[in-house]
Formats: sequence, C-alpha cells, structure tokens
Amino acid sequence: MGLLHTFELYLRGRGLSDHTVTDYLSTLRRFAGWVEQTYGDFDPAAVTPLDVADYRRYLLERGRKPATVNHALDVLSSFFSWAVVEKVVQSDPTAGVKRVREQKKAPRWLERRELGTLVRTVRKYGSLRDQVLVMLLLHAGLRVSEVVALRLDDVVIRERSGFVRVRQGKGDKYREVPLNVTVRRVLSEYLAGLTGEWLFPSRRGRGGHITTRAVEKVLVRFGRLAGVEVTPHRLRHTFGKLLVDAGESLDRVATLMGHSNLNTTARYTRPSVQDLERAVEKLAWE
Repeated sequence: MGLLHTFELYLRGRGLSDHTVTDYLSTLRRFAGWVEQTYGDFDPAAVTPLDVADYRRYLLERGRKPATVNHALDVLSSFFSWAVVEKVVQSDPTAGVKRVREQKKAPRWLERRELGTLVRTVRKYGSLRDQVLVMLLLHAGLRVSEVVALRLDDVVIRERSGFVRVRQGKGDKYREVPLNVTVRRVLSEYLAGLTGEWLFPSRRGRGGHITTRAVEKVLVRFGRLAGVEVTPHRLRHTFGKLLVDAGESLDRVATLMGHSNLNTTARYTRPSVQDLERAVEKLAWE
C-alpha cells in the first residue's frame, strides 16, 4: 500500500470531503513531482526545511498567489505531521517555514441589488425545486454538500417554526438550522408533492440524491439569466453577511453556519471591494 494511499485513508477517517481529500493529494503530488525533478526521487524522510522553503520560493516565482502558496504549506504540514506520528519521518520539515503574508479579503457575497435580481429570476424561470435549493443556500446558509444530502426526515416544519438537521456537516458535526417563514412556505409546498427518502432525489431514477455538480449547474443557469455571478458558496457567504449586517452576534452566526472558529465568521465584518469603492467614491470631485 503506497504512502499517499495510506495518508488518503487517514484523511477520510477524519471525515474530510471527497473534494478536500482530492485537493490534498493533488497538492502533495505536485510537491513530490517538484522534489523528483529537483533531486531525482521523492523520499519524505529526506525532505528538509530548506527544501520546503525552496518550494515556497518556487511557487512564488511562478506567480502563485499567497493564499495558494500558504494552502500548499498547510497541506505539507498536515502530511508531515501525520508522517511523524506514523514514524515515516523523524521530524516535520515544515515546522520552521514561514507562511506568506497575505491581505485578508472579505468573502464574495451578493450585493442587495444582485440578490433581488437573482431571487426574482429564480421565481420567474425556476421550478419549485429550484426555489427550495436557492432558499436553503441563502436563508439557511447550508453548504452545497449539506443541501444535497438532506433527507425528508431531516426537515421539520411546524405551524410557526421549523428547522433542518445537518447530520454530517464539516468535520462530521451535527447541527440544527432554524428555517424562517420564507423558507418554510416554499418548503411546505414542495414537500406536499414529494415521496421517497431524499429531499432532492436524483432525476436518473437510481434512488440517490442529486449531486453538488447538479446544484452548481442550476445556479450557473440562473446566474446567466440574472446577469449575476453566483455559486453555492457565494449564497452561503451572503447568508453570513446578511446576519452580521442585521446585528447578530458572531457566536450566533458561527453556530448557524457550523463554524468551529470565530475567526472564520469574523470575515463577514470585513469590507467588500464594493464597500471600499463606495468609500473612496465619496471623495471624488466629479
């Protein structure tokens, strides 16, 4: 069994998504390829802090953004920390290598005008299922992987309240997200004509649920019709931003979104590019 395959099993055992595992392994293979090209072969036990620092410089010289370089360092750190525990290497060569300083940017969310245009477009051209998908991403802040995995019994609708159960959020964390009246109204209508196990069953008739890729395609379609750049994660960011703008505390927003670190939630307090543009425009003389 290869070393990377063993590391893959470790990552999956931590409950990381398929996307994250694939990304980690691809990043590691790129590093291994660079080591092989530079030294002839890739032996994790022979990698030194100087090698990692040289790879960091190599990525920067190739024009990689600081966030991309830091992500590569994070992946290498995760791999070598695991390798130390497994006694594959004696020490972690990433320990003394500094991350690249980067300007912290706010996540990309929809401005109110964009949001209004998108919602009107979905109502006009979308099916009831499409509307429910958008509402759960926007009004409940669910990750796209959480939305597609919802079962019918994960949805609880009462006369004046309701919530959805996220059974396996990021890191396999369970949480319950309340549903406001806007979501409950469209969900109730959608549920009335639905049978089976899944809230969003696959249309292929195989008994499973729709894929995250299918949701992304739905949003791309409506985004084009509305003239708005939209992704599942951008709708989730919009949910967080709207809550912060409404005066909700960061701990409440973090709980609703399934964040384990308040620093992640604090991103929604940062000004967007549009906020900064409006600020400097106030000083214009024309």
